[in-house]
Amino acid sequence: MGERDIFANSECSYYSVLMSRRASFSKGFQQLRWKLTLSYAGVTVGALLTVELVLLILAAILVSVLINNGSLPAALIETTVESYSPALRTYLQQTPPDQEGLAEWLDLVREATSTTLPFSFDVNEKMLVVGSDGTLLAATPPEVVERELTGRLLDHRAMPGLTEPLQAALAGAEDYQSLYALVRPENDVILTVPVWDIAHEQVLGVIIAFGEIPTVGTFLGDLVPVIGVSLLLFTVIGGLIGTAYGYLAARGPVRRLNRLSDVSESWSQGDFTQLVDDPSNDELGQLAQRFNHMAQQLEQLLETRRELAVVEERNRLARDLHDSAKQQAFAAAAQVSAARALLKADPEAAETHIEEAEGLIYDLRQELTSLIQELRPAALASKGLAPAVRDYAEDWSRQNGITVAVSVQGERSLALDSEQSLFRIMQEALANVARHSEASGVEISLLYTKEAITLTVTDDGLGFEAGDKGIGFGLNSMEERVQRAGGTLTVESELSKGSTVSCTVPAGDWGENGLEKPNG
Repeated sequence: MGERDIFANSECSYYSVLMSRRASFSKGFQQLRWKLTLSYAGVTVGALLTVELVLLILAAILVSVLINNGSLPAALIETTVESYSPALRTYLQQTPPDQEGLAEWLDLVREATSTTLPFSFDVNEKMLVVGSDGTLLAATPPEVVERELTGRLLDHRAMPGLTEPLQAALAGAEDYQSLYALVRPENDVILTVPVWDIAHEQVLGVIIAFGEIPTVGTFLGDLVPVIGVSLLLFTVIGGLIGTAYGYLAARGPVRRLNRLSDVSESWSQGDFTQLVDDPSNDELGQLAQRFNHMAQQLEQLLETRRELAVVEERNRLARDLHDSAKQQAFAAAAQVSAARALLKADPEAAETHIEEAEGLIYDLRQELTSLIQELRPAALASKGLAPAVRDYAEDWSRQNGITVAVSVQGERSLALDSEQSLFRIMQEALANVARHSEASGVEISLLYTKEAITLTVTDDGLGFEAGDKGIGFGLNSMEERVQRAGGTLTVESELSKGSTVSCTVPAGDWGENGLEKPNG
């Protein structure tokens, strides 16, 4: 073997091992325990994300409502007055106001709006500072207004919505509700914040801030990064918690189902004495109780069938004894009585009756021997059907003086119930041959196929007409046995040409150790 072949074989072996492990791993996650565990984890993560999304939507709606009813703008104006009036007062109380200082202050405030300014706007917002006479003193960003407009009166009419809140701020209005305006449909908000002197007697100037009213959509859009981070955290943390909880929660149902499976395995082997110990009242407990009830009913049914089988077998033996052994015993007793009556008067005639009685007694012994063997089908458990048929045919041939040929094709082991049914049918067929056919030879055939087993018993005796097939206990008994085994029975016969009894029984499903289980 070359180096390339060795490498190819090792690669193939590694691939086989890898695929085997992969299949084993995948099969593990197909178990009910892991399905329940993963479902718990998914439900936990989904519930956490749903709660977070609902809270965010409610928060966005709340912010929008607070802006539209004026509560949030008024609160922002009040906070801005407290936070920035001291700094602006320094620049505005100078004569003239320090415009350069105001511009620098506005730039610093704009850069820090995301962290320090009580109200937060996008980078496209603009902020203005006007003096007490309405003069524009500073603006940010610088490109908001032309540079030459600084130091001139602000044309507030060119800015929709600014006139009323600016006039109210310059007039020293104390009602914060009058110091802002909502501009529709642009969804803009304008805040005017008056800056008072220390004595709170004169308005030194006004801060004007322009921003966009946040809608639910824009609010959620701003929170997308937050949602992304929380999604990762909830997936990891919630997944771990859900997996742990799911694994623990699934142990109970899985253990109960395993217990039910173990008991059902015992039932499949015919042991219905095992019951499911599950006293709970939930669905699994109710299912276990129904299974227990079913097992008890099956046990009662099997016991009833066993009792009926015993009764049926006793009736068959009683009829066989009545039809053969009893009649032979009665005839032997009659011969003995006749011999006793003739013993003194005609010894030779008495001896003839005695010889006839001995023959009858011999036949009686043979008949009783056959019946005794029919009561011992237990040999099937150790021999199997084919050897048991050969042994029985050999004994029967010796007892009845009829030649028997046995042929077997495709022999294999079957379930004991199927073998016993076929064995009994063979016994009854041979019993009919011995009693009625006056045959000199019998052929017994056993043919095993994948689907069925066929038993055929053919004799060269007298035969009978087709209309008389149903007469006799033996044929009726064979038909009943075949029906119980789920098979079919055919009987063919012609006068002076012998008879053929053929029985076909389903092979059943393969059981453990290569043995087959009968259907049903």
